[in-house]
Amino acid sequence: MLKFTLFIALATVVYADYERTLSAELDPFCEPSAKCGLCYVQAEGPSDTVHHLWATFGSPAMLNVHTRPGVRLLNVSWHHLRKRDISVAAFRFSEAPIVSSAVVLSKLWEYKDVGNMAKVDPHLANGTHSVSLGDLVWGDVSGCEGNGSDVVVATFTANSSTSKDDAVYFSKDGTVQVTVRVQSASGRQDQLPHLLYTSNSTQLEVSLLGLATKLGDDSQFGLELTALDESPANWTLTVDQRSSFDDEYTPGVFTNVAVVPRGNASLTLPTYLHWKPVSYRDARRTVTLSVDANNQNLTSGAGWWRFNAATAWMAHRAPNVSSTALNLTLGSEGDGHYKKYHYATWSVSAGFGSLPVEQVSTTVIAVTSVGLGIPAIVVDRHGGLPRSVQARTKSLAVDLDLSLGYGLYRRSLPHQRARALHSEWPKARSVLLSPVFHFKLFDVQSLPFHHNHE
Repeated sequence: MLKFTLFIALATVVYADYERTLSAELDPFCEPSAKCGLCYVQAEGPSDTVHHLWATFGSPAMLNVHTRPGVRLLNVSWHHLRKRDISVAAFRFSEAPIVSSAVVLSKLWEYKDVGNMAKVDPHLANGTHSVSLGDLVWGDVSGCEGNGSDVVVATFTANSSTSKDDAVYFSKDGTVQVTVRVQSASGRQDQLPHLLYTSNSTQLEVSLLGLATKLGDDSQFGLELTALDESPANWTLTVDQRSSFDDEYTPGVFTNVAVVPRGNASLTLPTYLHWKPVSYRDARRTVTLSVDANNQNLTSGAGWWRFNAATAWMAHRAPNVSSTALNLTLGSEGDGHYKKYHYATWSVSAGFGSLPVEQVSTTVIAVTSVGLGIPAIVVDRHGGLPRSVQARTKSLAVDLDLSLGYGLYRRSLPHQRARALHSEWPKARSVLLSPVFHFKLFDVQSLPFHHNHE
């Protein structure tokens, strides 16, 4: 019995990154008897080195310092860091860095969600309350191990606050957990939302576990991140949203969101943030318990200079430091508010170089190619000559098959994810059944992607 292999020609994206050698050290240059709370990861590549410095003194911060290969971290000024003194650069390297960037998790904020619409009402008196994450009491760093490993992971956990106004959030043994990781090569996260990453990026995950609320049972939570980078004076960042009908890796999510430099046409970006607009309500990241993570308009990060590991370095890179604040709300219409599960987790990737771009998955292409009658090359695995085959599927049968699959799939999703699928379905169906789709074999221009810029 002959066995066949189906080959489909695909356009691939070339990432401007390569495999790096990772080495991790907890609390470099700190006294042996002390616990200083800094995870340092050196990611060595053939033509450059990225120095990752993660800490939670002040607000949680992820600092990336990009240098030439062979450059080493020579000292950490713990004396000044303990005094929260940024008059002296906290880190000293063997050679001047090329460029630096950082992400600071600056605020957690609660908002009253009257009517469970997952929307902030700016006219509601006392409708929001913000928590400075620099006021939280962070425990010892967990992880930050591995020399020559494929991944380095560090976890930071806070279960109390120095602010009396914010103590209520931890009154029921609640915690705020921040997990940071870096990989030696490109890939995709093992767990939902299965974000793409490169060896030039850092992955940040924020989890709100068992928190009490200050504003009542009808509350939701949001996050504020501040992105810092060295940039020209006329540099601005913008939100880029791209939609697709392919959600194989993140079921029910049809949008990829990125913060990138406005008007930058280069394939190599000096900085970016990349995420899926979805949050999860349980540790297993069950699709049926997924909710929206909606970003608000970008604003200037006016308070970026407040003390943390990133500003202790970036303050000495001024005046070419740009700060941009990103706010997100976690929740969906009709989700029962945060109190229903007392759990929320969200992930983002920050990096430089090539922004990972989601492509239509091989599974979707293979299924629709055969079902729609797109010519494919079939090769006998024993070396027989290839021959062109053409499936004789009628349009009506294809339409029925696609519609049945759509209906079954949609019913397996939570309400908010199903609505998103429903809004994308007419575009997906029209393209899948169009002659243009047949002849262009998934030419990017024929797919229902669109770009929204803010």
